[in-house]
Formats: sequence, C-alpha cells, structure tokens
Amino acid sequence: MKEIDISTVEAVVFIKSQGISIKDISKILDMTEEKILGILLLLQKKYSEAEHGVELAKNEDRFIFQIKPEIKRLVTPKPRKLELTASQFEVLAILYLNGPSRLSEVEKSRGRNSYTQLLRLKELGLVKKVKKANTKSLFLYTLSDNFFEWLSQDTIKKLEEIKDGKITGNSTESGTGKT
Repeated sequence: MKEIDISTVEAVVFIKSQGISIKDISKILDMTEEKILGILLLLQKKYSEAEHGVELAKNEDRFIFQIKPEIKRLVTPKPRKLELTASQFEVLAILYLNGPSRLSEVEKSRGRNSYTQLLRLKELGLVKKVKKANTKSLFLYTLSDNFFEWLSQDTIKKLEEIKDGKITGNSTESGTGKT
C-alpha cells in the first residue's frame, strides 16, 4: 500500500468535520471500499497510540477524527450539561436504534405524541430535521452531528446497552435525564 494512499484517505477524513462514510471516500478517491476500509483500520490503529491526542472514531457509518476522551476532559473547561426528560431520552434512543425516522415512526415506537420532544431536542442541537432524498416533502428526524459530543459517555453507554439488547422493556432507570 502506497504511503500516498494512506495520507490521502487521512486528509479526506480530516477535512470532513462531520465525518465521512467509506462509500463517499471511495467515490472521492476512486478506490475500492475494501481498500478504503483497510486504510481506515490502519489509521485507527495508528491514532490509538498514546502519542496522539486525536483518534479516528466511527459513529454510525461515518469515520471522524475527534479528540480522545481523556484529553478532551483536560482541554475542555467544563462540559455542557443537559437535563433531558425521560420522554426526550426515549426519542433519542429510538433515533439512535432505528436511525433517521419520520415523526409518525417515532410516535409509533413510543406509543404517544413526540412532536414536542423532537422540537426541544432540535432546539438543544441533538436532533435535526432533514429532507428524505428523492422526495419533495418527506422529512426525517435524525441525530445531529453534535449528538455524540454533547451527550455524556454514560448516556451514550446506556444507548449502546439498549441497542445491544442488554436493557429490555420500559426501563425508566436508563431513561433519566442527567447527561
């Protein structure tokens, strides 16, 4: 593998502040997705070493460079605190588990009206409303790019547990609002 390939992939990920998918990198660089994945895995290993203050992380299907958590705690004066209601947390969990969803899909999953929760989460910058591709008026709610930065690692860990099936049923214990 040529060094230029590795540095070029590294640069493409670096310039995309919101992260980028393997498919998009493949299109930009005209390389196979398998080759891109191999390079990304090498970069992840390289940046996991203690000498680096950043890491190559994967959030959903996007790769992004971010400050390592142990360093972020040192360089960020005071993390932003958000108070989330149990119903707001439910909406975030649904979007995290199901991906981009229509209002009606979120409401069906919750079994109740969710417009107010989505509106508040949008105001907090945790959720965004996007137009579905190839449609004129269909909008989806999805987690914002700030979602993983603004929520505490404990909250993200709870969502991962739900996603992995470690928490089942209506466990309100995991849905409390301090993040």
